[in-house]
Amino acid sequence: MGDVRLERQLRYYFSDKNLWKDEWLVNQLGEDCTSFIAAEIIAGFNRVQQITSELDLVVASLKRIPELEVKQDFTGKVEVRRRHPLPPKPKLESEAGSVEAEAAEAEEELQVASTAAADAPMESGIKEEMESLAGFRKVPKTGVIYVMDEASKAGYCAQTAQQWANLGQGSPETTKAKHWPTNIRKRLSELVEKGKLSSELGPFSLQTLEVNEENLHYSSVNGDWALRRAVAKYYNEIYRKGKSSLYTAENVAIVGGGRLALTRLCCAMDNVNLGHFLPDYTAYAELLSQFKTINSIPIPLDPKNNFTITLQDAELRREIVGRGLSVLLLSNPCNPTGQLIEGEELKNWVRIARETQCSLVLDEIYSRYVYTQRMSPTDATWRMVSAAQFVDDVNQDPVIILDGLTKCWRMPGLRICWIVAPKTVIDAVGAAGSFLDGGPSLPTQRSCVPLLNPKDVIEQTVMLQVLFSHKRDFLLRRLQDMGITVEHPPQGTFYCWCDISKLPPPLNNCWGFFRELLREKVIVTPGVFFDVNPGSRRKFNSYDSFIRISYGPSFKEVQRGLEGMQRVIERGLVLKRQAHIHGKPFGKTGEPWADR
Repeated sequence: MGDVRLERQLRYYFSDKNLWKDEWLVNQLGEDCTSFIAAEIIAGFNRVQQITSELDLVVASLKRIPELEVKQDFTGKVEVRRRHPLPPKPKLESEAGSVEAEAAEAEEELQVASTAAADAPMESGIKEEMESLAGFRKVPKTGVIYVMDEASKAGYCAQTAQQWANLGQGSPETTKAKHWPTNIRKRLSELVEKGKLSSELGPFSLQTLEVNEENLHYSSVNGDWALRRAVAKYYNEIYRKGKSSLYTAENVAIVGGGRLALTRLCCAMDNVNLGHFLPDYTAYAELLSQFKTINSIPIPLDPKNNFTITLQDAELRREIVGRGLSVLLLSNPCNPTGQLIEGEELKNWVRIARETQCSLVLDEIYSRYVYTQRMSPTDATWRMVSAAQFVDDVNQDPVIILDGLTKCWRMPGLRICWIVAPKTVIDAVGAAGSFLDGGPSLPTQRSCVPLLNPKDVIEQTVMLQVLFSHKRDFLLRRLQDMGITVEHPPQGTFYCWCDISKLPPPLNNCWGFFRELLREKVIVTPGVFFDVNPGSRRKFNSYDSFIRISYGPSFKEVQRGLEGMQRVIERGLVLKRQAHIHGKPFGKTGEPWADR
C-alpha cells in the first residue's frame, strides 16, 4: 500500500498538471522539463517524507514509472527526468484572449490564498483519494502550515533546511548558551560576576526522559499532580507573594500543547459571544469555527496605532457590555504584533472582567519574552507579565491563563502546556479532555517538574531576554535600512509585524513578497493569515501589506534571512528603475520576476 501511494505521489510531481503551475520544479528541470534532477531532492519533498524517508524505496518507485528515466553515475548518485517535453498549457475557449477571465482568475487565486481554507493545495493523487472518502471534508490548515508546505514545494526539506532561513514558523531556537553569539556570552559572564546568574550555561537542562514501571500507566486527564503542584507554586511565588488567595494543583490542567489547551476550553464553553482582536494568532480562526456554540465577534485594532490594544477602561467595558461578550480571548504579548498589555492597564482589564463577569482568556505563551522597561513585580533584573498578578480570588475571578514549556522554556517538542483557572473551569476542561485527548504523556510530565523551580526560571528568563533582545534590536536595524516599516517595535514575543507597503510592487503585497523570498530560500508569514475570520464569514481580507517575521531561530539564521530579504528588495528596486527608464509597466502582483 505504501509503495502504491508513493508511486502515485512521484508520478504527480512530474505530471503535466503539476508542472504547469510548479515554477520551482520547472526551473530545476529546464525549459522543456526534460533535464535530470537528483532523486535525493525529490525524496526530500515534504509529502514524500510523510510516506518514507528511505531513498532506495523512492528510487525503486521512480524506476517503475514508465514516463520517467532514471540513471545512476559511478559515484552512486541517482538522477531522474521526464522522457517527454512539457507541452504548452491548454487554454479554455472562454479564457482565450479574455482580459476579464484573467482578472477573475487572479482575483480568485488571491481570495483563496488569503484564507485558511486555501492552505496547502493538495496534490491531485492525494486530493482524489480524500474526496473519495465518504463523510470526510478537506480540513484547512493554519497559516504557518500553509507557509511551510509552500516552502516544501520550493525545495525546503530536512536535507536542505540548513540552506534556508525559516523566519515563518513560531519556533524558538533550542541551541545551548555555549553556542550563542560571542557578545551574548560575554554579557552572560558579566551577569555571573554580578551574582545575577549562577552559571552562564543556564540553570537547568533536560537531557533525557525517564521511562520506568511507575510512569508507564495513564496520567490523570488534567495531568500529573506533581507537575500541577509545581505550576501552581511557580505562579504563587512569582506573581502572588503576600496574597491570601493562592493557586493549588486543582487550579491547573496540564495539556499536550497550547492549541489543545484552547480546544479543551472551547469545548467546555457554553453558548457564548466570544470577542477576539484583529490581528491575532492564526490558529484561532479554524479552532473557533469548529464549535457551533461559539459566536465569535472580531474587534479590529486601529492600524494607525500599529494595532496596539489601547482600549481605555470605558472602551473595554463598552466592548464587553455592548457586544454581550461572555468571553474575551487574546494573546498577551500578542502574536503577531508583539504588543503588550501590562502593569496598571492589565490590572484594569482583570478588574473589568471581574465586574462584568466576562471570562478573560489570556494566551500568555510568550509571557517571558518581554522587552519593555517596566519591571517585574519583585526584581529589577528580569521582566515577566501575567494576569495572575492581579487576580483577587483564584476561584472566583473569571481569568483563564495559558502558558507552557513550548516558547518560554524553548522546548516546543515536549508539547507540555497548562491552563491556570478557577477550579470549576479546570473540572470542565478535564471532562472535555476525557474524550478529546485523554491527557498528556506521564514520563514527559514527571521529567519536567524540576523545570518549574521559580529561582531557576528567573535565571533562565534573564538569559532569554539577553539573547532575544539582541536579535530583536539587530532585526529592527536591518529592517529600517531596507525600507520596511515597523511603527512600534515589538514589546514582547519574538515576532515583528512589518508594513511592506512602501516597497516596490509586487513586494508591497504580502503574497508577492512571500513568493519572491522563497526564491532566496527565506520563509516569512503573509499578514492575511492573522485576520482571524472563523468560518470565513467575512468576504474581505485585511493586512495584505503586512508580513510577520520570526526572530525565533538562531542569530545566524536570522542574519541569513535578512540578507536574502535585502537581495530581493535590491533586485526589485533595480527592476523598477529599469522599467521606468524604458517606459514599461512594472510590478504586476504575483508575476515572478524570473519570467520578465
